[in-house]
Amino acid sequence: MQGAQTAAERVEIFFGGGRFPAFAVSLLVLWEVVLVGLLLAPGGSTGLGAFADEFRVWCFGYDPATGRLEAGYVMGMLTPPLMLAAMFALFWLGPLRELARRPSALAAPVLCAAVLVAGAAGGFTLLRTSSAGGELPFPAEALRTAHRAPEFIGVNQAGDPVEIAEFRGKVVLLTAVYASCPHSCPAILTQARESLAGLSEAERADVRVVAVTMDPENDSPQKLAELANMHGLDLPVFNLLTGDPPEVERVLDEMSVARYRDPETGVIEHPNLFLLLDRDGHVAYRLGLGERQQQWLSAALRILLGEAPDAG
Repeated sequence: MQGAQTAAERVEIFFGGGRFPAFAVSLLVLWEVVLVGLLLAPGGSTGLGAFADEFRVWCFGYDPATGRLEAGYVMGMLTPPLMLAAMFALFWLGPLRELARRPSALAAPVLCAAVLVAGAAGGFTLLRTSSAGGELPFPAEALRTAHRAPEFIGVNQAGDPVEIAEFRGKVVLLTAVYASCPHSCPAILTQARESLAGLSEAERADVRVVAVTMDPENDSPQKLAELANMHGLDLPVFNLLTGDPPEVERVLDEMSVARYRDPETGVIEHPNLFLLLDRDGHVAYRLGLGERQQQWLSAALRILLGEAPDAG
């Protein structure tokens, strides 16, 4: 009974005194330091630099093509730890002041927090480094789908009518961009071009890239032709399509391209999406933007190019 009472008293002392808030505040502040370090760390293709780049993409809305960060993502990651630390400090202000008068007592919770944060940060980095040691295999079977692609007749950058269905028998890389996009659309087109660059001439002849505009009100064939020339996207392989706005919007919805136009800037927020259609016109894979996704994009293209059309 005495032992149980002693344990209860120790718990009460820990949470009622200054050790617990000192540990919590130290943990949150040190984690904030780690986040800021990852935000500012130089990028790279391996090790910590690769981990920092990938972390920024997922947690800070980083666009590798432009070097831009999403302010909302940055604030969403950096603000909560500081707010929680401030709340702990205010709620336990008295016990923390008392503990601060005894540096030897303050050292233990701070050291525990430092060890925990260092272990977590080191573990994440080690996990990313070990996974990057060899190329992650493309999980072809796990990602394979068989959805029917949207039907669409649009006008390409040369002013010629183009129907997605006319490319049956070929492998189609379907995506969405718009001519005045200041952020990720250039990276989308670059990734599509570089993915085809690794194919043989015969393989490239069996692929069609179709990019549907997200801004049909403003993207005329002439504007799309300028965009194609800027990125070296030549017909007949690369077709940038526009069309009647309601019809284009329907196709984008069927592609699951969520989008929002900022009424002040006109910038369209959108996902970075690639749909790979097999020779029978089915959506076989959905992939995104990034170094690993580009590797998978090339692998998916080769898989689909090696398949024969359904005899039925």
